[in-house]
Amino acid sequence: MTPLQPTHRSPAPGTGAIVLSLISGAGAAATALATLLWDGAFPPPPALEGLNAALAEARGWSLVTLCVALPLLAVGLTGARRGWLSGYLLWLGTLAYLVYTYLELAVSPPFTLLYLPYIVTFACAIPALVQGVAALNAGAVQRALGDDFPRRSIAAFGLATGVLLSLAWLKGIVADTSAGQFGWPSGIAAIGHVVHALDLGLQAPLGIATAVLLLRNKPGGSVLAGIFLTNSVCMGLALTAMVASSALSAGKSALQAAPFALIPIVASALALCFFRALELSGDPRTGGGGLRFIPARIAPRGRGW
Repeated sequence: MTPLQPTHRSPAPGTGAIVLSLISGAGAAATALATLLWDGAFPPPPALEGLNAALAEARGWSLVTLCVALPLLAVGLTGARRGWLSGYLLWLGTLAYLVYTYLELAVSPPFTLLYLPYIVTFACAIPALVQGVAALNAGAVQRALGDDFPRRSIAAFGLATGVLLSLAWLKGIVADTSAGQFGWPSGIAAIGHVVHALDLGLQAPLGIATAVLLLRNKPGGSVLAGIFLTNSVCMGLALTAMVASSALSAGKSALQAAPFALIPIVASALALCFFRALELSGDPRTGGGGLRFIPARIAPRGRGW
């Protein structure tokens, strides 16, 4: 007799996506470890005296990449290969984190020995993420998830993230534009210039799109919710560690990072509720989510998100 399996299993990641994910993960591990151990990963900007804040911040971020994001990538990819929807979405969410992180590092100063590894890391993560999303049946994810998850809370978090992040950066951008303060940013300001562009172009749209699709009860909202929450957990922890590391390097209290810790706390709580609902939907003892146990097969692709 064929073993009984959940109706709405995820598609197995393609060989190409797996290989690209492993290369991206290896690049992230190597560069994060190098940043933690080698001062040359972020040499001080010209004419800088005193603390190299860029190095301190990069080390806090790299610590989270090495100790949180990459283990999540491994767990997610393993689960995805076994047909677990939760693992599949976890895998996609960590890939989204790697795309943002290493795209930022590649296009920001300084130019170091890690430049090409940065490019390889995000260049492999992008097609792996695209392949993974393209192969996923959004309708099957929505049916598997059911209604027993905090849809409105996740939507509110996504909307708040997108709107507040946009307002935080647009305030200064609009002010400088209105005053005609244009030019060539350099040093730490050049890094901020890149961060603003990526936050406004990637992070904010991801949060807002997740919120809109969830509120409209579209199948794509269920997919984006898993990606957005996983990415938010990693990004929030990295931001908190970055601020704490910079404070400690300056001889200040790590408690300065406490306000930023609210982001990963909220994201983690919502992610636990989301993935728990996804897992319980396949447990016949819970009666949730509408998953029936039948001979294993892949649900047909749905139309539209």
